[in-house]
Amino acid sequence: MGSMKDLQIEIMGLTQDWHELIRRILSQDKVGAAYVMRPDEAPDDEERWNELRLVPDLAFTPAGESEPLAVEFKMYRWQSEWQRRLREAVAHMQEILAQGRYQRGIIILSFDVDDQTLAATRSRVAGTIDIWTLQHLRELAGEDKTLAEQLDELAGDTAMDTRSIAPRAETQVLAKGTAIAGILRATLAGTHGWQAFERTCADAVKFLFGRELHRSTSQKRSGEGLHRMDLICRIRSEGNSFWSMIASDFSTRYVVFDAKNYEAPVGQNEIELTKKYLFRGGLRTVAIILAREGASAQARIAAEQALREDQKLILVISMAELCAMLEGADAGDPPENVMFEKVDDMLMGMGR
Repeated sequence: MGSMKDLQIEIMGLTQDWHELIRRILSQDKVGAAYVMRPDEAPDDEERWNELRLVPDLAFTPAGESEPLAVEFKMYRWQSEWQRRLREAVAHMQEILAQGRYQRGIIILSFDVDDQTLAATRSRVAGTIDIWTLQHLRELAGEDKTLAEQLDELAGDTAMDTRSIAPRAETQVLAKGTAIAGILRATLAGTHGWQAFERTCADAVKFLFGRELHRSTSQKRSGEGLHRMDLICRIRSEGNSFWSMIASDFSTRYVVFDAKNYEAPVGQNEIELTKKYLFRGGLRTVAIILAREGASAQARIAAEQALREDQKLILVISMAELCAMLEGADAGDPPENVMFEKVDDMLMGMGR
């Protein structure tokens, strides 16, 4: 039950994030003005649900026009969902327009559709309703790099099928991994530099594994409020990759990253603390500790024990190893290679 509740909260949070980002994109001076119409909370009774049923997600007045348009956003996890559900989305938009408050409507999809399919779909829809895709939102975001990056990140967090997301054209290729590694090395060890270290580690994770790990959320607290996780990410388990192997072999949907900026290697106590973040009922059995000075012998023994007795995988990556992964990524080296070796060494060297 707990994991289902977490999933419902995650979906609500994603929808709210989409509504707010779409509002910002549509409210640029050159685009127009938009307002989120639906409240953040879900209706708690049937009467309230009926009141909100024909309220569009957003109202949008294009630049140079005076009449608002109704906007409905449709978040699909898998590309196969949209064609069989679009008919209902169009019928719902027609109900909204029939009230007379809006003369036209827009249905926004959370992914890309090829031009031929999109044209065929639009031809089957009433002339008062248009269909927008992720690519159209990208075009409206224009040269606003912040909006464009947030849009791609949110699309990646949403889709469980990467075929539904075309990569955004990059105008300039930057050696970003090397830059992050330089910032990481410049952080101070210990309490004086822990915030900068944690923040830069989070940037490193998103840079290295942003295509495979999604919905990255910083500094969550456990239900009891006792333990803090620096970063928790959802694993995209499609295809053949290191992370899909981890998801399958360790029966997990999420991975926890915990940054430790200690001046000495982490020990048994840090492994035991990290282990408390993990539990099989929450589909969370894997953690990666990003430790400035790596792991002590006692930490390695404790990690092996956690795997042998509790089936919880805890890996420790030193700052030197993380920097090597970042710089290697700029040169085309898969960062998963280091992770794979870590898992291999642990499993092959572990006693009964």
